[in-house]
Amino acid sequence: MMRRAWLWVVLLALGLLLLARLLFDDGSAPQAADHNLTAVSSQSGTQLSQQHSTKTASWPPPFPEPKRVPLLDTGPAMPAAQSLAATRYGDPRSPPIERNTQRPLQPTREELADPQAYQRYEANQHQQLLASFADAAQQEVPRLLSDIERGRQSGIDPVAIAKMEEKARRLAALEQELRQQHPEWKRTQR
Repeated sequence: MMRRAWLWVVLLALGLLLLARLLFDDGSAPQAADHNLTAVSSQSGTQLSQQHSTKTASWPPPFPEPKRVPLLDTGPAMPAAQSLAATRYGDPRSPPIERNTQRPLQPTREELADPQAYQRYEANQHQQLLASFADAAQQEVPRLLSDIERGRQSGIDPVAIAKMEEKARRLAALEQELRQQHPEWKRTQR
């Protein structure tokens, strides 16, 4: 089995060498062989016509000269250690991180012990999640519509505008549906 693998490796290497010789041959060795062949054949009385074409182009063709493009200014050169030290407390260009100051209400021991009480706890958590979604949607739909209008004025593709309008319409419809299902939720002022 090992001998067969070595045989394949040797055959593959010979094939690659032959292929490389055929592709990258500059023509000097075959000319000498053709010259000797012509001399031998002329002595025997038969004439072989030399069909040797002069190569005008090299193979493989040369790569085009790369274009030199000036690099954009990346600011002052700074060693990596200084760069890391400068961003130790955050990149000043990044927006501030908004932390959620409200801690989620954890279930009490009684709720954890009683399955029905825990189901009520989960239902209450779900209601709070839906209410916060409705409040966020109520605040974001007008912003989304103003962004759509700005995009329309700046010449954004009408298909993309229509897609965003459909998303805004569906978001507003979902918010209305949630508010109709839960009239106890107070609407926030726009």
